[in-house]
Amino acid sequence: MRVSRLGVIFCLIYLVPTIVCVVTALASGDPKSRFVLLQLPIGRQMRLLHWMGFSSESFYGISWPVLYLLLGTPIVVALYCIGLGVRKLITHATPTP
Repeated sequence: MRVSRLGVIFCLIYLVPTIVCVVTALASGDPKSRFVLLQLPIGRQMRLLHWMGFSSESFYGISWPVLYLLLGTPIVVALYCIGLGVRKLITHATPTP
C-alpha cells in the first residue's frame, strides 16, 4: 500500500505548529507562557472531551508528553485517514483516458 501524500500533508499541517509551540514553550522562561504554549495544540481536543463529559480533573497528574500521546495520536491518524479518503475521491472522480 502506498503512503498517501495528501494524508501526510494534512498531518504536517497539524504537527508543524504543534512542534513549534512545544519548542517555544520549552525555550520560554516564563511558567505562564510555557503552560499556555503547551496547552494550545491540544486545547480543542480537551474542549471536545470536556463537552463529552470528561472533566479537567481527569487529566490531573498526567505529564505533557503522555497527554500529547493520548490526544495528539488520534488526531494525526484521523487527519491521515481524511487525506487518504480525499485522495481516493479525487482519483475516482478523475476520468482515465
